[in-house]
Amino acid sequence: MRHRTIRHPVELAGVGIHTGERVRVRLLPSEAPGVWIAPAGGAAVLCNLDTVSGTLRGVSVAGVLTVEHLLAAAWTLGVTALRVVVEGPEIPIGDGSALPFVELLRTAGTEELEAEVPELRLPRPVWVRDGVRVAAALPDDHLRVTYVVPLRDRNPCAVDVVVTEDVFVAELAPARTWGYAEDADSLRAEGRGRGASLENTLVLERGRFINPPRVPDEPARHKVVDLLGDLALLGARVHAHVLCVGAGHALHVALARAIRLAVAEVQRIP
Repeated sequence: MRHRTIRHPVELAGVGIHTGERVRVRLLPSEAPGVWIAPAGGAAVLCNLDTVSGTLRGVSVAGVLTVEHLLAAAWTLGVTALRVVVEGPEIPIGDGSALPFVELLRTAGTEELEAEVPELRLPRPVWVRDGVRVAAALPDDHLRVTYVVPLRDRNPCAVDVVVTEDVFVAELAPARTWGYAEDADSLRAEGRGRGASLENTLVLERGRFINPPRVPDEPARHKVVDLLGDLALLGARVHAHVLCVGAGHALHVALARAIRLAVAEVQRIP
């Protein structure tokens, strides 16, 4: 598989889910492999594990918040060379899902480049944990994800899926970010969630959904979207069976780093 970029510039404006500010993102063609984030008027920075600047309730790269939905859509659709100009402190949240970025990228069209996309195959199982939260990756011929999400006041939800472009668009991309109503005030006091609303967030409260879910296991499906965006920071097509229980962005990124280390160890063996 060769790197692909977009044919035509496209843009999306909206609100940032954490800052609540009006923000805009422009997606531009790029000859350089990778997704490059450029704050308006600033230098472009490659989105990778070494440029991650935060993992609290989202992934930040070079100070730009919530890059994960865009990264998930771009990499899963095969758009692996892209320049992203951001006006504001974060990427627009849209409807809370990755679907607006799928639609934006498909509108832009794609063009193949000469360079090939690296493929990453695990030499052995790797895992990371934080208390009872676990993220692991096993060798596999495809990218498969099994994700279990414990929920308050209700049974856990889970999803098991082999990730392809078609599966991502139909079954994963529409899943929205979610949270608990009782956490809203504390999040805003931390400077987070100030742009969250019933239009862009699935809200859970006392064992029920305040606004209707698109599918019953929407929280788990959205966690898979987050994971795919975080694994995109490896800059390669990942072949692995990834299993997560109660994980989040910090563990996703830690797992990606463990994967990178395991592959690097094998490559150094003569």
